Amino acid sequence: MKRINNRFLNKSVSILVSLMLLITLVVPLIVSIDSQAMTPRVMLSEYSLSADEIYPGDSFTINFKLKNTSKNQIMNLKCTVSSDNGEFIPVDSTGSIYVAEIKGEEEVELSMDLTAIKKLSEKSYKLTIKTEYEDWNGKYNASDVIYIPVKLKTEVLISETYIAEEEIRLGDNIEIVSTINNIGGADIYKVQAKCSGDNIADANCYVGNIASGKQGNIDIITKATAVSTKSTYDNLIDITYEDIDGNEYKERVYLGNEGRIEVLEQDYSDIIKVKEDTSTGMTNNFKLLIVLGCVVVLVLFFVIKRFIKRRRLEKEFD
Repeated sequence: MKRINNRFLNKSVSILVSLMLLITLVVPLIVSIDSQAMTPRVMLSEYSLSADEIYPGDSFTINFKLKNTSKNQIMNLKCTVSSDNGEFIPVDSTGSIYVAEIKGEEEVELSMDLTAIKKLSEKSYKLTIKTEYEDWNGKYNASDVIYIPVKLKTEVLISETYIAEEEIRLGDNIEIVSTINNIGGADIYKVQAKCSGDNIADANCYVGNIASGKQGNIDIITKATAVSTKSTYDNLIDITYEDIDGNEYKERVYLGNEGRIEVLEQDYSDIIKVKEDTSTGMTNNFKLLIVLGCVVVLVLFFVIKRFIKRRRLEKEFD
């Protein structure tokens, strides 16, 4: 009987030790999981910008949501929005927002007005949203980073278009000269010009890339295809170019007097006159040759006649 009781006691002790070991392993894990669930964690859950495109000097609004992902309520939240080198400046504020509390697993929507400084390049700039907050157990902080793309404006100025020929007749070549000035902040790419119209032939000119503040030259040779018979014509140059993202832009310039180029009938009077003059010149030359030929023949005749007469006299004297 005593031996049975000892076995039972040993078995009970063994089970008790196993349970205690299991509790020792499981309880910290449960506490850790629960502690993690209860620890406040504020995160940026969503954001949007008031402008589709932001250029240097523009003002815009950033709207964003902060979510308390824990079950604990947080209090005295301070949210600071800043850029690394002051690329974005808060408008009428210090760049900080205060929130009294955010309940567990809830979110709050905030916004801030910013201005992009004027001396920015065309690239994305980092904007940091930093939060500092507390609960009954302590103080915490977190930060999220977003990137704001800044673009530069494309703008060109076309100088006065010049047509080299003062008088244009049907079939004549026409040289069109102009200049594209890139007065925008961004480089422009694949610049090309195409002329077309009611009484000129289509022609193209590839200019290439033009850096900001630089210029490119247009030099197009086209041809007059029809005589001007009406008061209005659409003769023009279309200039196309792209920005760094491949977006295409177009500028249109009308030629001549609001698109009208005066094309005259071809004048053949000078050709006829030249032909007549050439014909007259040939006749006079021919006459001169005949006269010269006659003189030469007469001279030869008299020389030969005198020579024969002299030979005859010499024979008679002998």
